Amino acid sequence: MWLKNCWQVAAFSHEVGATILARRFNDEAVVLFRQASGVVAALEDRCAHRFLPLSKGKVVDGTVQCGYHGMRYDGSGRCVKIPGQEQIPSKAVVRTYPVVERYKAVWIWMGDASLADPALVPDFHWMDDPEWTACQGYHHVEAEYRLLNDNLLDLSHESFVHTETIGNAAVADSPLEVTVDGSTVSAYREMRDCPPPPFYVQAAGFTANIDRWHTTIYTPPGFHVIKNGSRPAGTTIEAARAQKLTRERRVMNMITPETATTSHYFWSIARAYALEDAQLTDYILTETARTFDQDADILAAQQQALSADPEAAFPVALRADLGAIQGRRVLAAAVEREAAGRREPAKV
Repeated sequence: MWLKNCWQVAAFSHEVGATILARRFNDEAVVLFRQASGVVAALEDRCAHRFLPLSKGKVVDGTVQCGYHGMRYDGSGRCVKIPGQEQIPSKAVVRTYPVVERYKAVWIWMGDASLADPALVPDFHWMDDPEWTACQGYHHVEAEYRLLNDNLLDLSHESFVHTETIGNAAVADSPLEVTVDGSTVSAYREMRDCPPPPFYVQAAGFTANIDRWHTTIYTPPGFHVIKNGSRPAGTTIEAARAQKLTRERRVMNMITPETATTSHYFWSIARAYALEDAQLTDYILTETARTFDQDADILAAQQQALSADPEAAFPVALRADLGAIQGRRVLAAAVEREAAGRREPAKV
């Protein structure tokens, strides 16, 4: 159910420092730490000696020291010190995972290390682009990653789950346009002449009706960039941009599977207006976290229902499901190609 030959987010850069960060990806336990050089390394969370999780140890002089017998491992996974003896056994090594630090995030490659080309890191430049102001957050979600993909490819749920922040009836009532280009699915909605939801009043300054749009662009396994914006109702996009009346944002969603029923959900919101307004950034961060709290609650309940009946298949499909259905198809095709032994990495 997982792709491994692809880059996925393991942590935000600020999370990895002088202590061990232990996480599980694709049901594999990993420790992340910064070496003395400041470069992030990722190791299997298991000492080669007596299999104690390395996460029970600590970082010493840029190496991971096992908490059982003090063996130290460097960023290459080699044991470099054993208390009480000079000879280091050749098998005293642990698995390493390729990592790249980019866009204020640490990316990990869980598959064939020979395919881990840094050029394949997905484009999330808005997270550190000086022409945008971004905030970021993290949710641990008690649901499998495909349910999060479904959620982001069907934003009609905003009308019912997020009425206090970003949703109103106009979202579900507006037609959905879905296109598929290779392994990329785009789901577009435009909501014309609708009241601004509460978030749009505070974060965008609208009080009268607006024209609002959003496009979710999905690539496997769990990457979604939502291009959204709003402008005064009846104003063309060209005129609104010329008069600086648009409020455009990028909602970046990076989902990394943890287990078969849990997920890491990394997200960032970038805006192209009021770049220096720190209070606005704090408001967007707080309200986005509240919105995603609501999603996490819905998804956890959905996962509980599915876990109680693992063989169940969704019996009803709605027009609003089209993006989610196409997203599952391109993901399944990518997983099938990888399982069949195709060595080319996932194009993201």
